[in-house]
Amino acid sequence: MPEDSLNASNPENENHHWFPFLRFKKECEAAGKEVSVNEWMRATGQLEEKIAHEESVALAAKIASEKEADARKEIEKEALKKKKEIKSELNTKP
Repeated sequence: MPEDSLNASNPENENHHWFPFLRFKKECEAAGKEVSVNEWMRATGQLEEKIAHEESVALAAKIASEKEADARKEIEKEALKKKKEIKSELNTKP
């Protein structure tokens, strides 16, 4: 059946349906990378809100771990201080 040139779409340069993704897929396969719709959407800027959310979650986790580490250091300082106080009390008692 001959192709009607008025209704034909060229996947190499059209930007409707899945053609942009199919071009991305072809590029990834040529480069030996794994293909996913999610990565394609990231690459084309369609997931900016999701990316920003993931970055803020990662930053919050980093800040929480830093605060936890600081709190642990403070607890250790307090424990050492109390040990020293107890030792000095034991040494001063007759």
